[in-house]
Amino acid sequence: MARPGPIFRKWAFIAAAAIVVVLLVLPVFSTLQPGYYERYPSLQGRMANWRTSTHTKMRCADCHVDPGALGFVVFAAKSVPAFYSQLVFGPTPTNLLGVPSSAACEKCHTINRQVSPNGDLLIPHRAHIEVLGLRCAVCHKDLVHSENPQGFNKPVMATCMTCHDGKQAKNACINCHTRKEVPVTHKQRDWLDVHGTRTDTVECGTCHSYQPDYCNTTCHKQLPPSHAGSFRQTHPLRIKVRGTKGCDFCHGGETFCKECH
Repeated sequence: MARPGPIFRKWAFIAAAAIVVVLLVLPVFSTLQPGYYERYPSLQGRMANWRTSTHTKMRCADCHVDPGALGFVVFAAKSVPAFYSQLVFGPTPTNLLGVPSSAACEKCHTINRQVSPNGDLLIPHRAHIEVLGLRCAVCHKDLVHSENPQGFNKPVMATCMTCHDGKQAKNACINCHTRKEVPVTHKQRDWLDVHGTRTDTVECGTCHSYQPDYCNTTCHKQLPPSHAGSFRQTHPLRIKVRGTKGCDFCHGGETFCKECH
């Protein structure tokens, strides 16, 4: 049997090399295309959020690939097995693009910022990132592919309070807010005695909703006086007159009511 000639071996080598290149390059290229992820129904919501976010003009590589040649090589090494895993198992938390690193964010953003865009919040970004070692995405987790509970793409106070709880970090209003301090009403001597009667005119949740079950975990270890006696029988009448505004702050609205009704 005749041995393959040099021309055949040459083209066989080229074909084999082309196959290897395709098998390696295709995954890297595909996993950086928004359309690649939009074909999965489970990811369409996340991609829709990206298209309406402040980062809609950014490419996947701008955020999900660290700067420099090494950053791209590391990404490529992870994207190849992730691509084939997605083909077999579909998108999972282990085979999707990872959370952007702070280095990736710093391609465009500076860590020298000291205040929020509206000037109200004092946020020394360098201290949070370099001193405390926090990643940008820890605070800005709802920035691009998801929305916070309020329905917009920016950090909420609940995120801040995970650290600023008075123990790990200060939690006084004036430590972070330049335009907010304890309301004058809260400084009155009898405030703790009368604040429960103000729910008709004051929406407590405006400031306190960042901490779930705020009242019950701080001061109220038992039912408030207004709930004593025949309250269980008479509360429907009170709701008809006053509505559920005061109730919702502690009980969370219709979900709580349906536990009994």
